[in-house]
Amino acid sequence: MTAKTEDAMAQAFWSFSTGLYSSPAVEAHLLTLQDRDGLDVNLALFCLFAAEVRRPLDYAAIEAMRALAIAWGHGVVAPLRQARRAMKHRASESEIAAGLRNEVKAIELAAEKAMQTALAHMLVVVPEGEADQKPRELAAAHFADWFRAESVEGDGPRVIAKALIDAAFPSA
Repeated sequence: MTAKTEDAMAQAFWSFSTGLYSSPAVEAHLLTLQDRDGLDVNLALFCLFAAEVRRPLDYAAIEAMRALAIAWGHGVVAPLRQARRAMKHRASESEIAAGLRNEVKAIELAAEKAMQTALAHMLVVVPEGEADQKPRELAAAHFADWFRAESVEGDGPRVIAKALIDAAFPSA
């Protein structure tokens, strides 16, 4: 695949994610997966986006996305998020503190976008799914396989995954 195709896929993923995340309910669900269940928001969005573009994620793709989450999510994004959250109460102390928190927030968002770009580049080599595969079904399979790989227990994450699928792919 060409760099142009990879860039288009990355931009499409970012647009899909920011559009979906703009819903307060979706944001709350994703942050619950992150804060309560220790799951990466970008991987949840990736499961949905891969379904949107009809790309089935096999075991190798799930493992590749998990490895990327360790490198980017745990190694870069999470420390930035932790720093931003630690500054939350300090931001009210001065303009300098507030400005610094905003800069960290912007860097955190840029790191999220870089992680999503790397994830999207994985998709250009994944063949499209069969024509009769619906995005809702693909997304459900993606979440099930990801949760299995992460050894997710309990119904909480599964209930959230269904709500995210409903938000991303409303019934006609």
